[in-house]
Amino acid sequence: MRAVCLACAITVLTAAAGAAQSAPSRDHLEALRHLRLGQENMHAEQWEKAEAEFHAAVKLEPSLEMGHYGLGQVYMNTKRFPEAVRAYLACRDAFTANTARRASNDMEAQRALDDEIRSLEEEKTLLVSGRVKAMMSSGPIDLDRRISDLKSRRFRDAKGVPDTPAWISIALGSAYFRSGSMMDAEREYLETVKADPKLGEAHNNLAVVYMLTHRYAEANAEITAAEKSGFRVNPQLKDDLKKASARH
Repeated sequence: MRAVCLACAITVLTAAAGAAQSAPSRDHLEALRHLRLGQENMHAEQWEKAEAEFHAAVKLEPSLEMGHYGLGQVYMNTKRFPEAVRAYLACRDAFTANTARRASNDMEAQRALDDEIRSLEEEKTLLVSGRVKAMMSSGPIDLDRRISDLKSRRFRDAKGVPDTPAWISIALGSAYFRSGSMMDAEREYLETVKADPKLGEAHNNLAVVYMLTHRYAEANAEITAAEKSGFRVNPQLKDDLKKASARH
């Protein structure tokens, strides 16, 4: 009887230890709370409040990709482009670190991924319901892109270093572009089309870079690629490219 009781006690203690290990930490839950508040304030264009919430989120959990991404969005909308570059670079670093953790069967990293998916799905629900306002860099299409990427990472074996997701690279490219760093912007836009060749926005942005750096044939090719993907290219860009080509 004593042996049976001892076995029962061990089983209970083991189960309790397992539950404690699998339960999300207080910092993780608090980081998610700040993330959601940041998203809500961002869509309300309460930039200072959104920035503070995203900062609080990544301070508690530096691996929270969407926290860094949210900071990048705030900085882009408040025209602080060098800060946006740094935020998107931190987002990319978090992606790389999280990929390595999941490759080692880190269940905590897997759960964190699922939590970020739920956070984005909640953000999309608010947008679709009209309770918050859509932003150019965070509308339903952008959210769908990020949600789809995160879902594709679930329980996926990582072999080598995977390509940076297109939504990170294109955001980083735009931050570099707004900072006046054409070479860096071009590199990130090329990384974007490498990850997602059908992303018309990236081809369009490359066309702008090529036009501004006097590579008109390449710019025309990117406009063609953008339109082939279904992206509506601004007629003014086509007109500007035509005039620039004629002058050279």
